[in-house]
Amino acid sequence: MLNETWIINQLKAHFPHTIGDDAAVIPASGNQSYIISKDLLVEDVHFRRTYCSPANLAYKALQVNLSDIAAMGGKAQFVLCGIAIPMEQAQYAQDFLATLVTACKDAGVILIGGDTTRSTDKLFISISVIGSSNTDNIKYRSTAKVDDAVCVVGALGHAHLGLIACEQSLPDLLDYKNAFLRPKAKSDEGFWLAEKTCIHSMMDISDGLFIDLKRLCLASQVAAHIELNDLQPSAVFKNGCDHLQLNAINVMLTGGEDYGLLCTVDNAQYAQLAEDFKQKFGYSLQRIGNIISGTDIHFTEHAVPTHLVLTPFSHFGEAP
Repeated sequence: MLNETWIINQLKAHFPHTIGDDAAVIPASGNQSYIISKDLLVEDVHFRRTYCSPANLAYKALQVNLSDIAAMGGKAQFVLCGIAIPMEQAQYAQDFLATLVTACKDAGVILIGGDTTRSTDKLFISISVIGSSNTDNIKYRSTAKVDDAVCVVGALGHAHLGLIACEQSLPDLLDYKNAFLRPKAKSDEGFWLAEKTCIHSMMDISDGLFIDLKRLCLASQVAAHIELNDLQPSAVFKNGCDHLQLNAINVMLTGGEDYGLLCTVDNAQYAQLAEDFKQKFGYSLQRIGNIISGTDIHFTEHAVPTHLVLTPFSHFGEAP
């Protein structure tokens, strides 16, 4: 079955030491390493021009790549852009590129080149970001440890509500639409967390908490326990889900494209880290469970084991 996980595993079998994290790590001089990410946005798969302006698309195309660099604990520096343009979309593409320049300047990264070509039908955007980090600070998804606290940075499920609101042309839910159309990579948070030795593993949340946590556990050969009561959806978020006839917890677990961070933390140091994080960034580093031995993700609700039937987010429209 063709899906993202299958494709990655096929390639990883040939290059096991370079493929499998949010970005590739390449040694540089001294104790520095390059961190390189690529992401592809395809019209009518990742965005629709009917509700995604050129400015929003440019902003999102950059931020989703910055999120991959943040997930590894790096600092983004350079950007490459490839774009395939249908002739009838020439003005849209020009507006996209103009905004991309501004977005790069705002993010403190330099656009160094790319490629352009004609497309016979849809618009295709390919962005690569090159960053760097102290090699000792780079975080991977394969280094979680049993008894670690499982923590998330950023809101869960907001982009999914925004996607549905956009797809259904709903006039309200503007904050959620903005979360989907203009996500903000947790660049400062990722760089700050990477400097902490108590952070044992980290990745970004792009395909939904459930599937991304499964990927982290598989890479680290561990399991996770999630207490559903610790997800704590806000009243406003619950109302938004109710409005769309969705289950808030399911949306928080499976909604894609939030571009927050998922990390595991030495349990003994979580409390101090959370206090320092709140003081630094003004919001909470949310603990939602623990890493345990075994396989898969295990859920409890008020400490009672529970079974959930979840449909994970997938770029191919089917379960990974």
